[in-house]
Amino acid sequence: MAARWWLLPGTLCTADVFRPVLDILNVPPQDCRTVMLDRPSVEDYAGDLAAVEPQDIVLGFSLGAILAAHHVDRIRARAVVLLAANPFADMPEKRAARLEQLAAVSSRGARPVMSALWPAMVCPAASGNPLIGERIVAMAEAAAAHLPAQTELALTRPGAEPMLAATRAPVLFVTGREDKAAPYERAERAAGIGAHTLILIEGAGHFLPLEAPQACAEAIAGFLKEKEIRPC
Repeated sequence: MAARWWLLPGTLCTADVFRPVLDILNVPPQDCRTVMLDRPSVEDYAGDLAAVEPQDIVLGFSLGAILAAHHVDRIRARAVVLLAANPFADMPEKRAARLEQLAAVSSRGARPVMSALWPAMVCPAASGNPLIGERIVAMAEAAAAHLPAQTELALTRPGAEPMLAATRAPVLFVTGREDKAAPYERAERAAGIGAHTLILIEGAGHFLPLEAPQACAEAIAGFLKEKEIRPC
């Protein structure tokens, strides 16, 4: 059986966030299975991820990567790739901003809110790219109904340190050097917990799979080759 790619997108995201990278890796949509973040607790996804097979690859972005990290000791995957991940318990000082974002999207809609926010979430070079901006805004509109659950999930996650220490699955962290939402220092710390692999993408911010898809694809392909894992 060919490997499936399990896609876990982030807050106000859909699986479209991965498509530029997957296209470069020649992974067709029919080989992908998406786990939408539409439930408020880490354990709500145990059943979904229990279906991951030993030949499969798990690919998470942002909150989706955080969720994958919380299950990484139970996932039977050939590889787990975490993009823009901060897999520690949420910092208390982020609570107000998360709740404000939820209130703003609920009252004004996802498009105006994300239209104002996205330029600060990417690197300066990408902030003037309207194609990246439109993809981010369109994903936010498509996923807006899940924001209450995603907000609760982000606020209540316990931290994945024990799982990262216990897993035997090969784990790759890929993080943008200019990521302000999930600073690369956090990924460095997380990767060090279990001697996992970390690759920093220069000139990329939080939405690195859209900002630097070629670099992300090369990082993933190199990791899979190093671990002797066929990508598909």
